[in-house]
Amino acid sequence: MYEPFPARTYEELLELVDGIDPVAYARTRNHLDGAVTQLSPYITRGVLSLPTIRDRLYERHAPADCAKLVQELAWREYFQNVWAAKGDAIFSDLRFSREEWVHHELVTAVVTGTTGITVLDDAVAELEATGYLHNHTRMWLASVACNIAGAHWYEMGRWLYYHLIDGDPASNFCSWQWVAGTSVNKQYTVNQALINACSTRTQTATWLDVERDATLSMPVPDVLVAHEPYPLQTTYPVVEPVAIEPDAHVVLHTPWTLNPHFADGTNAERILVIDTEWFTRLPVSEVVMDFIVRQGSAVLPNLKVHIGTIDGLALQDAATLQYEEHPTTVTWPGTGTPRAKLFPSVSGYYPSFFKYWQAVTRTP
Repeated sequence: MYEPFPARTYEELLELVDGIDPVAYARTRNHLDGAVTQLSPYITRGVLSLPTIRDRLYERHAPADCAKLVQELAWREYFQNVWAAKGDAIFSDLRFSREEWVHHELVTAVVTGTTGITVLDDAVAELEATGYLHNHTRMWLASVACNIAGAHWYEMGRWLYYHLIDGDPASNFCSWQWVAGTSVNKQYTVNQALINACSTRTQTATWLDVERDATLSMPVPDVLVAHEPYPLQTTYPVVEPVAIEPDAHVVLHTPWTLNPHFADGTNAERILVIDTEWFTRLPVSEVVMDFIVRQGSAVLPNLKVHIGTIDGLALQDAATLQYEEHPTTVTWPGTGTPRAKLFPSVSGYYPSFFKYWQAVTRTP
């Protein structure tokens, strides 16, 4: 029913970027059949940089026509800035703690696709098969789980992250906090009318067929009462042990920094480090791990894969050691290089995207 997301070469990705219609994107992006870019898996994995996308858009379209798409790209950079500034605090309530959580487990009907809301249940099947969902579907699932069923956002966020091939920790967990009202003092709501308006399915007389504001005070529907722990575990690919030649030039990549142009022209051994400490903390599915390895191999010829911690690589004899900086590489030895940013002059923590965007638009 669903096709796995393809691994694409860098040239194929540039063709996708060049084919974007930013006006259609701005007009239809909220609809499940809208002209969304579907670039997020390649952005998350560090293959495509945000400035590259913006600059290529500007080569073909007026900046005013690209404004909404560039602003949506800025959300990703905003969340990265929050993670860089706050560190592990993004995995707990950032600003506002709520007392009304019913539990800290998973809502059974949501994660099994048995809510009775057809669009949501179909989305869970798509998620498990492909690792991808439209952004609005993610928000709807989060709102139902947190703001109607009363599940704390963190465990539900781990469940979604487990399945997402574009699973960026900052974007995922900060988005759950935004929906649940722990990063901004407002909860995002959804109802059946909104789902019907943004999809090709029309459903009526469901438990979600109420006013949006009413969802924040309604009793938990019977179908959403059951909850359960959800054991998550990463299954790793079988790979050959990585041997590093003495005096070799080494370029390290993470699952989020698969940039084929980093250290371009360097005659180096390129190694993808799949850090088992990180993937024990935040596991991912086989679909996700398969995509990471396939996409890395598609853009980085002769890429070696190391399953383990950075300490498990014999790097002490390397002539040079380079990598792009990422929050998961802060303890790595060698030379880290900052990643390209949309708005490099604006960094640090802003308590809301609105305040961040104000800073961006004020900066020359």
